[in-house]
Amino acid sequence: MKKEVLIAIIIGFGLGLVITFGIWTANKALKEAAPSTTGEEEQEEVAAEPTPVPALDLMITSPEDNTLSDKEIIEVSGRTVAEAIITIIYPDGETILEADQDGDFSTEISLIGGDNQIKISAFDKEGERVSQTLTVVYSTAKI
Repeated sequence: MKKEVLIAIIIGFGLGLVITFGIWTANKALKEAAPSTTGEEEQEEVAAEPTPVPALDLMITSPEDNTLSDKEIIEVSGRTVAEAIITIIYPDGETILEADQDGDFSTEISLIGGDNQIKISAFDKEGERVSQTLTVVYSTAKI
């Protein structure tokens, strides 16, 4: 091994130790400086906790999953939290709409022949998301 390579390894090792020691010292100082809570403060904190907001939920009422349709245009409807933003992604395009005050939404989409994967997502005001994927088969064949 060349002398320069050995010196570079030793300097790199030393530098790594110095950086690690600095991070350890800073972490230790931050833990010591963090305010500690007493039993009284914890009780006040629990009492001041806000009421929980209803959880984001998505219920699709139409169409049902694994539906066979003979119509090219179908209605997608459902219910979620009030004023949530709804995105519907389907093979022929995408639609963005807003749920009403009760959380209901409804729109029409067009299908392509065969298997159609429809992804429906709801986003609340805090940015939380819930999604469902449906399969609808569009066929004009008579059975």
